[in-house]
Amino acid sequence: MSLSEQKLLHSYLLLHHVFPEDMHIVRPLIQMLQRSERIKEARNLALSMARRMLASGKGGFALGFLAICKQLDHPKTEEIEALSNMARITSAGFQESSSGSGHLFALIDQLSDQEALDFISQATLIQAEAGHDIVTQGEASETFYLILEGSVDVRLMLADGRSKTLTTLNAGDFFGEFACLYKLNRTATISANSLTRMLEFSSQSITQLMERSPLAGDQLIRTVQTRMVHAMTHAMPAFSQLPEEDKIWAAEESVVHSYESGETIPISDLSAPVCHIILSGEAELNMPDGQQIKLCSGDFFGTVNPHIELPFESEIKTKQRALVCEMPENIFNTFMKLYASFEQHVEQVNTNRFI
Repeated sequence: MSLSEQKLLHSYLLLHHVFPEDMHIVRPLIQMLQRSERIKEARNLALSMARRMLASGKGGFALGFLAICKQLDHPKTEEIEALSNMARITSAGFQESSSGSGHLFALIDQLSDQEALDFISQATLIQAEAGHDIVTQGEASETFYLILEGSVDVRLMLADGRSKTLTTLNAGDFFGEFACLYKLNRTATISANSLTRMLEFSSQSITQLMERSPLAGDQLIRTVQTRMVHAMTHAMPAFSQLPEEDKIWAAEESVVHSYESGETIPISDLSAPVCHIILSGEAELNMPDGQQIKLCSGDFFGTVNPHIELPFESEIKTKQRALVCEMPENIFNTFMKLYASFEQHVEQVNTNRFI
């Protein structure tokens, strides 16, 4: 394991502070406190969780933590017995889920306690001072970070040399997933804006997580795709005049497809019109007349609008690994109607492409 027992315990204490209702975190934490002979803390945590579960109507889980209190010989025997009676009444006839309205660590939600422990123990506990760049846009690295304490700014360097802050991430948020999943250079610079403690995971540990839990993998991939499209809307001139809420709308509704080098990118037919935008990589457009045109990041094509439609029997083949955004027809058409800058850019796509 990358983390020593002491650092693993410290990491779990920080994780519990961020995700106070996540039982995949608190149950192993109680065991670690017990092994470290911090019995009083283990007892108090178990009783605190029993109260929390009972208050949220999860009597069955409350009974589980109350049983732990008894195993640890918690001195508040009268309260524990009273809470146990209430929990039995609350849990009668109800089927409970460990998920709920509480703030949970989504990546481990589908794992067992031991699987979650195995995943977290593979990390390295690190910290960054305020102002320190944790990752830099354009660099090659494949690590993934979970913020335990503090916050970071996500900054994008635009083509004109300006730096734009996209968002601020706080405890419980993660970043660096692009590089882990798609082996891309860093797409943004992440800087600590206060003393920030994080868990750093290798790409191998993320791959193992996705293999072990497809649901956790789907959660991670969807987050990656949303962030990737959101970053594109800030970097591409066509989207520059759009309000932030519409950029987020496009990011949340679009899908990203990955194509390996030499693969053919399907060109949608008229029965399902969409707009495709190349996010990264290069491809070659082979025209019916034999002409070849290079396509790269930022290029539009699709059947949603004549200005980006390709000639019949055209073929697009990747020159290197490519990521392609598929934007739904309703979003594309809304942007065309509302934003002149977007419409003007689209109207110039084929004009510029076929000069």
